[in-house]
Amino acid sequence: MWDAKRQLIWLGAGLALGTFVAYSDAHLEDGTFVPRFFIFMESLVLIIIGTLFYVYSRKKP
Repeated sequence: MWDAKRQLIWLGAGLALGTFVAYSDAHLEDGTFVPRFFIFMESLVLIIIGTLFYVYSRKKP
């Protein structure tokens, strides 16, 4: 059910969407980019994706 093709599609889509949102949110009102906040948001995206992959990749008894 959770085959390699589906994993790659979800990984690519999750990283693309998560990076886009993190990049958009990492700008202040005057337009300056804040790399520290971007790295924080991107790390949260990676932690969430990693956790979901762990949960869904476990073998069911």
